[in-house]
Amino acid sequence: MVFPNENEITNAFSVDFEDWFQCLEVIPISRWDNYEYRIEKNAHRMLDLLDEYNVRATFFILGYVAEKFPYLIKEIDRRGHVLGTHGYSHKQVYKQKPKEFAEELKRSIDIVSELTGQRIYGFRAPIFSIVSKSLWALDILLEQGLIYDSSIYPVLNYRYGIVSSKRFIHRLTTVSGNTIFEIPIATARYFNLNVPVGGGAYLRIIPYLITRAGLKKINHKGQPIVFYATIKRLRKLFSDFKFAPIEKVFSKQLGLQ
Repeated sequence: MVFPNENEITNAFSVDFEDWFQCLEVIPISRWDNYEYRIEKNAHRMLDLLDEYNVRATFFILGYVAEKFPYLIKEIDRRGHVLGTHGYSHKQVYKQKPKEFAEELKRSIDIVSELTGQRIYGFRAPIFSIVSKSLWALDILLEQGLIYDSSIYPVLNYRYGIVSSKRFIHRLTTVSGNTIFEIPIATARYFNLNVPVGGGAYLRIIPYLITRAGLKKINHKGQPIVFYATIKRLRKLFSDFKFAPIEKVFSKQLGLQ
């Protein structure tokens, strides 16, 4: 049996571009200006680290952040990264009505596209909030010209996840019978369970050796990792794995070649 060389696999690296307080459900958007913005400092730290390791990523941009810090979005573009949308207000999809979601999505796409000239191909929902009861949102993504979603986490979590969802890139049939590419965050299988190894809070909580083993297990099967980031531990990650934007890793499947 011939196994793929995981060192030759290019994995997908992404960043949910938001400030620290914007992902806290207890702080509404009306109060955001009452808190200290740290995104400028952290953005430059992240961009410099990516440059140091010659890694390019997909940045899922929160529309509110793009409006408030347009020069940061232009800087991300200037440094060669690909931009996606993270919605506008970081309100979970399942807490929105379809009309509200469509309006916020369009607003976020328009802001980023006008700042950079990039076409936006992908979406990641705030707090992975495309779940069974909000699958209607996928048709709205297609209506807005997007071609993939990266919001459905195949894990069990009290706030998000569809545990029965497929673990790797696949075509997903929408409520209206259309199809869209779904690109899930990485999970490894242990004892018939999907274990999150794709970054974020899990990268901080789970010992790196366990995360690394899970990621190598995925690569050993010939599958690319889909990873999303916080800054801590990234030096180890960039030393151990090869990364590129989602749009490059899956360019053949997405028809972007």
